[in-house]
Amino acid sequence: MASSFNIDTFTSKLSKGGALASLFECELTATDKGKKGSVADWIFMCKGVSFPASTITPATVTYMGRALQIPGNRDAAQLVTSIYNDEGMEVRNYIESWMERLNSHKTNKRDSAWSKILDYTAEMKVRQLKKDGTGSSKEYIFTNVWPSTCAEIALSWDTNEIQAFDVTWEYNYWSSVGNSGTGA
Repeated sequence: MASSFNIDTFTSKLSKGGALASLFECELTATDKGKKGSVADWIFMCKGVSFPASTITPATVTYMGRALQIPGNRDAAQLVTSIYNDEGMEVRNYIESWMERLNSHKTNKRDSAWSKILDYTAEMKVRQLKKDGTGSSKEYIFTNVWPSTCAEIALSWDTNEIQAFDVTWEYNYWSSVGNSGTGA
């Protein structure tokens, strides 16, 4: 069905002007108080994150030589956050300490105090904020997150920018809550 160009029709469909990529917050709630460092400023230092992709890998069933695709398992893709580095390196120190306790450089062992998944994982929430300041319109909750990669920080005399680095997270699953308050 062909439609004629009408800018007013288009803008009337873009509810409240659309969601802005810059209006978000990311919250990290650690469950283990024994980690060194701090995540108190995480919500301010996390400058970038992506809403998760949702992929169901197809399972192939063959019948008389014909491959049929049926829904298989849902994949848990990695989550990547981009973090501003403060001069005291509080968040980076926190992540490095967390990773050291997960698997030590020196001993190749996990901290013996971390015997259960909840000992070494956290919960991360990513919220899409509304432009009018009345809260969020969508929230993703990542369960049992732990850092698998803490990326490098490039140093150079040629730049005058605040340092930033990426952290790659693994998690068991995510759930989402929309403005209706129902979980998915």
